[in-house]
Amino acid sequence: MEQIKSLVGETITESNLKNVDCYVYDKFALFIQAAGFCEFAIKKNHTHPSYMIIIEFGTDDFLIPPRIELKKNYYLASILSPDIPHEDKGAEFPNYYTIMIDKDYFESQFSMYQKEIPRYVGEQFLICHDVLKMLHLFAFESSKNMKNSEVTLECQTKLLTHWIIRSLLGENYDMRSVSTNERIGRVQTYIELHCGEDLTVAHLAQNANMSVSNFNRLFTKEVGTSPKNYLTSVRLNKSLKLLRRNDFSVSEIAVQCGFSSLSHFSAAFKKVYEMSPSDYREHYLK
Repeated sequence: MEQIKSLVGETITESNLKNVDCYVYDKFALFIQAAGFCEFAIKKNHTHPSYMIIIEFGTDDFLIPPRIELKKNYYLASILSPDIPHEDKGAEFPNYYTIMIDKDYFESQFSMYQKEIPRYVGEQFLICHDVLKMLHLFAFESSKNMKNSEVTLECQTKLLTHWIIRSLLGENYDMRSVSTNERIGRVQTYIELHCGEDLTVAHLAQNANMSVSNFNRLFTKEVGTSPKNYLTSVRLNKSLKLLRRNDFSVSEIAVQCGFSSLSHFSAAFKKVYEMSPSDYREHYLK
């Protein structure tokens, strides 16, 4: 209970959590509703000393901000910084997981990505469905008291924290898009490492030791999109990160990401994000 208090707040009681399953390890806690909502959560203007992340289910019934496009295989999540008064809508919104992460620990990990840590007041972001696999593994490990569980729980805490931070910063990844086929998976890794180079489908097929037609067919079956579209997607994702950093011009980013020209880059970017790379940078850096 002391670990829970250090993350949730000193005034929380066991009675408050009678409807909730709690899985806690040191600086990280997961709360899953079992028979209802947390009674502490609906107290008016309560605060937490740690960061609170809520992963929502059944978001069709709730307002999604225009800037977020809810994608297949993703959930809507939100984050609240420590010591911000709030009231959770437990009774109205019963389907969610709550994660609490120690303030100092979260900020120490966040600082690996950027120096300034924003003050989050319910900031919404997307997180891949696959995070549930890791959360359930964390819950299983923390409840079984298996030998050396402290070692694996520490690793899972770090992995989950970084997964959340990356998702918050727009660097999501969907594990389902990574093929379990050895040859296709190898090509995906190759694309990630060499997307800035002049890659062709014929070159990728050669890397997989397959004919172009067979490679196209198997890649599309395994990944759900063609090799050409996948390569463009990887290049665009890389460009997003570079545009946010503001270290390079848009023309330099186009070259670094493997686009044949600035016009090619701009057209591909606008087709997916409905704005130019320059407009995206200006919007992001406001």
